[in-house]
Amino acid sequence: MTRIGIVGSDNSHAIAFSKLCNVLSGELHVEGASVVALFGLDAARNREVATEGKIPTTVERPEDMIGMVDAVLVVFRHGGLHRQYAEPFLRAKIPTFIDKPLAISTADARALLDLAATSGTPLTSFSTLRYAVDMRGFVKDMGEKGKITSAVFSGPADRKSEYGGLPFYGIHTVEMMEALHGAGVKRVHAVEREKTIVVTAEYEDDRIVTLNFLGDAAYVFHMLAFAKDGWISRALDASTCYRDGLEVVLGMVRTGTVPLAAKELFEPVAILTGIEKSLATGRAVDIERL
Repeated sequence: MTRIGIVGSDNSHAIAFSKLCNVLSGELHVEGASVVALFGLDAARNREVATEGKIPTTVERPEDMIGMVDAVLVVFRHGGLHRQYAEPFLRAKIPTFIDKPLAISTADARALLDLAATSGTPLTSFSTLRYAVDMRGFVKDMGEKGKITSAVFSGPADRKSEYGGLPFYGIHTVEMMEALHGAGVKRVHAVEREKTIVVTAEYEDDRIVTLNFLGDAAYVFHMLAFAKDGWISRALDASTCYRDGLEVVLGMVRTGTVPLAAKELFEPVAILTGIEKSLATGRAVDIERL
């Protein structure tokens, strides 16, 4: 049985992940794992999460989990908190998942990746949408339609979010793009009109992808891609994404093999940083310089 600690109780994901292991049965139950410990900054919220997720232990300090758990999920809503709360576990060589985004700044992202590399600790971070069954199906279906010539990914985002601005929700749309196209974005150019941000992302091989960050629209994650032999347009079904993502994390814990390379973890943070810089300057921004 893999013992999991959750760090950060403010996020709804803390309840979602703990229920998958400790509460739910049937299709959505995750076998072979149990959430055994919780840390959060608000005592009332800690009690709520522990009760709903049937988590037996709430600790006073995150480090108190060391020796109790085989892996941790750092799930604070604000990505600016992720580095400080993940570092003790990386130093202790405890496999670590950092919920989206890995970090708000490229400096924090680099520090986390460097620590994971030097300590030899498995580290991953992603939007669970990246591994949703429907997302994987979309990638597979597009792979059967020949060379992809154009794609558009759309999702909600709030540049003024109290949880770190654009990265808090914008990371989902970026990772949807990278699920299909992979890493390798070299440049981004962004414009904003009435809370909607439209970005062109240029890849090293000259592919161009459009990202729509919807600040004032219906809540939807949408995928559209064109290829030589066809096209697909559909809203993403995210109903299984927490289970699908947690299974990926547990695979890393059990095998020691990370699902995403360091470049793949860093690039979404750099893209979102580049988008903000592009909005501030009105010019395209080279990702490799960030």
